[in-house]
Amino acid sequence: MSSTTQNDSKSHRPMSTSPSSTDIENEKVESGSPQTITPPIPTSEEDYILTKPQGYRWFLVCTSLYLGCLIYGLDTTISADIQAAVIHSFNSPSQLTWLGTGFPLASVCGILPASAFYAVFDLKWMFISSMIVFEAGSALCGAAPNMDALIVGRVIAGLGGTGIYIGILNFFSMTTTNEERGKYMSLIGFVWGIGAILGPVVGGAFSTSAATWRWSFYINLVIAAVCAPIYLIYLTSMKPPSTSDKSTPKKLASMDWAGFILSTGTLVCFTMVLTFASATWAWNDHRTISMFVVFGVLLALTVIQQHFFILTTREARMMPPGRVTRNRSEVLLCIQTAVTVTNIQVPLYYIPLYFQFVHSDSSMMAAVRLLPFVLILIASNMSAGFLLPKVGYYWVMYLATGVFMTIGGSLMYTIRLDSNTGKVYGYSILLGLGSGLTFQAAYSIAGVKASLKNWSVKDIQSAVSLQNISQVGGTLLSLLISGQVFQSYAFENLKRVLDDNNLRFSDAEIRSTVTGTQSLVFEGLPDVVKVEAVEAIMDAMKKGFCRWFVLWL
Repeated sequence: MSSTTQNDSKSHRPMSTSPSSTDIENEKVESGSPQTITPPIPTSEEDYILTKPQGYRWFLVCTSLYLGCLIYGLDTTISADIQAAVIHSFNSPSQLTWLGTGFPLASVCGILPASAFYAVFDLKWMFISSMIVFEAGSALCGAAPNMDALIVGRVIAGLGGTGIYIGILNFFSMTTTNEERGKYMSLIGFVWGIGAILGPVVGGAFSTSAATWRWSFYINLVIAAVCAPIYLIYLTSMKPPSTSDKSTPKKLASMDWAGFILSTGTLVCFTMVLTFASATWAWNDHRTISMFVVFGVLLALTVIQQHFFILTTREARMMPPGRVTRNRSEVLLCIQTAVTVTNIQVPLYYIPLYFQFVHSDSSMMAAVRLLPFVLILIASNMSAGFLLPKVGYYWVMYLATGVFMTIGGSLMYTIRLDSNTGKVYGYSILLGLGSGLTFQAAYSIAGVKASLKNWSVKDIQSAVSLQNISQVGGTLLSLLISGQVFQSYAFENLKRVLDDNNLRFSDAEIRSTVTGTQSLVFEGLPDVVKVEAVEAIMDAMKKGFCRWFVLWL
């Protein structure tokens, strides 16, 4: 009995509904209509050779793909609550920012290259290759003998994770009809979000257990091992016939390598500046200035190369077409996506740190205190999918998001050392409620608006990819800037407190102290000085968390 069927080509065509104007801001999303469905990323039979598993095989494939999406989301934030344990193992506080930013940096660098690879190579083997890269990075992280190896592992895992996520998006967009696609695509965002939200909780649990923080990464290997047979046996082969007659070297040669290299160099330089400046290099150090100059030059070269199609073609260039990047609605959605993910990532990293310093919590207990924020965020995210068809106008959801995030972020700024935990929980609930309403909504809206404008299949895919870039890029940018502000102010404040009390420690020892109360320096401080130290770090946290957060809003 055959396990595959051919997909209906009509189900993979863009919706043909024409908008009443060239830029619709207030389209009503009717209940039960295709517009309520997550981004239509249709692909016709003429573009891909499709086969779809049936029955229990389809269930197994879907389950294994969603598990792959879960571990990618989990790894995005897994390092949020293992920082103190990692620093305790390696004593490299100056490299701490890389622990959180290495993964999203590699992810955002890999989005466009991964999309290009999936456009010319078999989806099945591209996905499996991405999973292998991700697991190799996870294995290196778990077995890392030093901080450098851990950071390299995070970067490798980030590259593989991007390939996993894009592969899953492509698989469901090519094997489901417009009527089916909504539930499958919405689950991708939901599962990724669950993983990203639970990351700190899982990381904190491992870091305080006998398994140690290393199992925060080894757990990925266990899940992948369970899913591997399903990927190999039941995941269907999907080959773009337009490139099937080309050899692998020709396929590789057709890609925009110049764009990939220039954009990656630009992002890496930007990350290095915000990571090393102040922590390792002074802001007026020649290395910091040189890195800023290199960043500016590479950014200019990237723009020029993409605009004039240097060493590439209009069709093969890395960036989405101008009709996508210049569209007001798509750009505003990108901004809102970045703001929303900032509202999630910064609290995930700094709320546990607050409880470790102010309430002397262990990593595990600090992670548990995240649950009000996490649970409301999950519930809000789930409810948004049901509310959007009822409300009809998506701008209402974004308005509510802005109100809740502004109030929650502003109230967080009022937290003091003697504030009771109920206030922290309550304010974090407001943050979770606001961000959950639009956490994944932009993917759906961007795809629908592109379809209403009768854009091509490729443009619809570009519109959705742009939201992915904003989500991962927002994660990277928020962690970079908030981390830079927090560590700079915390170091200065703590150094002043120690000097005032005639306590002499090296800069490296002071920097290790700001990572958590497990620091040997912090544990050895007299009680009176410890209170002053916590006040100094709390002040830095308000600058790193709240001011940056309110600035985004």
